[in-house]
Amino acid sequence: MGNFWKRHKLHILWGAGAIALALLAAVLGSMLLRADRMPADVAVADRPFQGVNLTPVPLKPSDSAAEGASTGGTGEGEGSGQEPQEQPEQKPQETPETPKKEESDGGDKDKEKDDAPADEDKKDDEKPRMQVVTDLTNKTIAFEELENGKFSFYAYLENPEEGAYLQVRLGNTRCSGSNGRFTVTLAQGENIFTLLVYQNGTVVRSYTKTIVYRAAMADEDNKTVGDDPPVIETNLPDDADYDTSNANFVLTVHAYNSQGTIYHNHIRVLLDGKEITQYTGSETLEYRLYLTAGAVGDVSKHTVEIWAWDDRGNSAYKKHVINYHFKEEGEVIGSVTLRLDATVLGLGILAEDSGYEVKQGQPASYVVKEFLEDNGFPASYSGSLDVGFYLQRIRCSDAFSGAAIPEELQTLLTLDGLTVRQPEGYKDSLGEFDYTQGSGWMCAVNGYYPGRGLSNVFLGDGDVVTIAFTLAYGKDIGGADAANVRGNLRTYCGTWLGDRYIPHHDFVEGKCSICGKAEEAHEHQWSEEVNREATCTDSGEKTLTCGECGETKTESIPALGHDYRSGGVVWEQEGESCTAEFTCTRCGSSGTIHASRADGTLMENGRVEATCGQDGYVSYLAVGSIGGTQVRCEGTVTLPATGEHTYNEDGVCSVCGRKKDEETTE
Repeated sequence: MGNFWKRHKLHILWGAGAIALALLAAVLGSMLLRADRMPADVAVADRPFQGVNLTPVPLKPSDSAAEGASTGGTGEGEGSGQEPQEQPEQKPQETPETPKKEESDGGDKDKEKDDAPADEDKKDDEKPRMQVVTDLTNKTIAFEELENGKFSFYAYLENPEEGAYLQVRLGNTRCSGSNGRFTVTLAQGENIFTLLVYQNGTVVRSYTKTIVYRAAMADEDNKTVGDDPPVIETNLPDDADYDTSNANFVLTVHAYNSQGTIYHNHIRVLLDGKEITQYTGSETLEYRLYLTAGAVGDVSKHTVEIWAWDDRGNSAYKKHVINYHFKEEGEVIGSVTLRLDATVLGLGILAEDSGYEVKQGQPASYVVKEFLEDNGFPASYSGSLDVGFYLQRIRCSDAFSGAAIPEELQTLLTLDGLTVRQPEGYKDSLGEFDYTQGSGWMCAVNGYYPGRGLSNVFLGDGDVVTIAFTLAYGKDIGGADAANVRGNLRTYCGTWLGDRYIPHHDFVEGKCSICGKAEEAHEHQWSEEVNREATCTDSGEKTLTCGECGETKTESIPALGHDYRSGGVVWEQEGESCTAEFTCTRCGSSGTIHASRADGTLMENGRVEATCGQDGYVSYLAVGSIGGTQVRCEGTVTLPATGEHTYNEDGVCSVCGRKKDEETTE
């Protein structure tokens, strides 16, 4: 072995060096080859139509047919994206402007089954991955951003495989493009684009993007937009600032128009310019506002802005100002009134008291428990006063022995599929599941049932809390959750609260559509409540309620139209042309018209001729239009006295009575 090394040492060293150089060259070559194959987001930079590589969405087998692939909508803008029976889904989030290209998945396809090392050179020969490139994103576009609704985008297949092509659909209509560029006309509302990748006549990939096309939103200068703007109702005053010491103030928002309730995905709330995204409730939404100030005695001003809109170009804006008077945690911030109500059992109001103190940061559960105990109704509840409080049952010896369900309510319970049964020990306690499966205690604050437990409700000065028993998930006391309706009936045609029955039948062709009661012959005694005042340009709305039968109906209040007034004409050329400025006495809008004899918009309206000693005048009428409203105003031109007397044979002017010799004397 020693002789072999001595004899071949030089050759071995030369060979080892050659092998090392070869390995180094191979590594450098591989690095150069990899440099040529830059990442997809860089390599595509020099190509036209740089765009988004979308993650494939596998299609179900039933979606494979070319004409049967679902687009998820019509794109005609008719849907509101809202469902009254459940909270609607949020609109899709917008994708980033320059998203990262997706990396190809899958393993090392060049690895041999016998576990031999992968051939790196084979990877260099792989064809680039086929992918869709587009600038379509989920977003909202305002009317003023486009001309006549024309929207342009690009979409194309990069590195298409044999037999592959891309089809673009808007709703169920195929879009025609040129070299990957498309121009379509958007419909008002939702426009659903579907990108279908076909290969050999079969859909192999599908992508969907939604563009909402809507009118410019209402704002502080234009508080309503559209023919049917939503009505926004809150628990704040419309015509004054609101003062409170409740740092946990809960704002309630209910919005609707002629099409029904406006849901959370069409409502936006800002507190001091920052959006409040957390809410509870369904038809009426609750936003907890965390109000802050510097120190005790300080007052801070907070601005609340609310928008509501639909998908038909209608929107509304409302602004409130809250003055928060700082109070320390645990400090008394006011007093409230509480009442215990069992009207659904014919028991009326069991207890009522006012003057209960509420403290900063203390949940409503504390004062409710105190009120019940003070009035001899000790309570059983789950959770704690601070977390998860739920009132299960109250007790009081023989307090509930006179329970009797009103006949009208009994009828509705039967129609609703709720079986009535008298519970054991009904005379001494009242709680959940007594009498019906849908029974229990519910709490309303100022007539509204919060969508959160009492341990998460914070009261303010002057609030009224009603602890009411229900037999029908709240439908009998005006507290049903529209997003979580149980039973056969969506709503009841009556409310049993405050020791009285308030009917509100929905009579259709003389019969209540809910309970089937026939409408009794009587003359309706209507009282009206204005829901939305009419303005110069927008109609209002009022609700009429019959005091005899409880029937209600909604009527439109016609728009008032502008009441333009003018101070008169300004002559450009007396008797020939003029301008006139008008201002609406109701809304303050203004406009100017131009009138002239030449085009017939200025015409003589009367004349008093001048005499020898007295001026005359010509009255003119100027007419025109401001925003479609016809306007008119008058102007005059003075005719100077002629100074030419008409004397009779006695030397006296027959017009002014002047004597001729007086003229001579002068």
